Amino acid sequence: MSIVVEDKNKIDIMKLNKDIELFPQVHPITDDMKLTHKGVSRLVMLDRYAFKDTEKTTLTEGDFVVLTVKADPKFPARGLGFVKAIDWLNKVADIQVDSEFVSVLDNEEELETGVIKRSLDVIDKPLEIFYEQIARRNATGLSTVEKTEEKQKEWFDKFNDELSNLNFIPAGRVLYGAGAETDVTYFNCYVMPYIQDSREGISDHRKQVMEIMSRGGGVGTNGSTLRPRNTLAKGVNGKSSGSVSWLDDIAKLTHLVEQGGSRRGKLY
Repeated sequence: MSIVVEDKNKIDIMKLNKDIELFPQVHPITDDMKLTHKGVSRLVMLDRYAFKDTEKTTLTEGDFVVLTVKADPKFPARGLGFVKAIDWLNKVADIQVDSEFVSVLDNEEELETGVIKRSLDVIDKPLEIFYEQIARRNATGLSTVEKTEEKQKEWFDKFNDELSNLNFIPAGRVLYGAGAETDVTYFNCYVMPYIQDSREGISDHRKQVMEIMSRGGGVGTNGSTLRPRNTLAKGVNGKSSGSVSWLDDIAKLTHLVEQGGSRRGKLY
């Protein structure tokens, strides 16, 4: 069995299933799986929600990958492609970019051939290329709270049926985390308690924000409790730098914390 993607290259399903055997969280591809999605939906599914071989222990020539095709510092672009060659010594690989993503390339030779050389650090190998694989992983993870194998099987079947048939689509953090056996959050967004107007309060809040972002959650912060700029700070006989400066510091965490290696944090 093989799947044809947009550029007519083929994913070697037999090899991929062999690789999947090394990852107990991932369900193998079966003949009844059909949902791959298209366009942006497919890219988002593979880049943000699919389970990946992050350590690249199974990465070889011919593999289907998701990667940064355009490394713009402000507006990087992710895309799909196939590995043509790997230089393990220099930790780079040549990738044949899927035709859908060639137009974003900014090099004339790359545009002409569709082949790009990228660091292995920006290349990920998705092991779940069908939505049904994600649904089965989620159903497995969500049903494990049941006390008996019989109940686990019952609720696995119920969850899997609803998810695989798209009767219900969980939030992105559930799709990414449920059944993955990682320490990520199942909640997309958090509204934080107000910030205590002290150095300790700000530091504690910042620590919590960083922890939530690192586990995949977005954060809503209310800085109205912080004193304005130039307000007297009696303890040090000085003046406050103001709530805006502290909130700017917290906002900068979104540029520092990666969530699953594919996106930055979000602060409200």
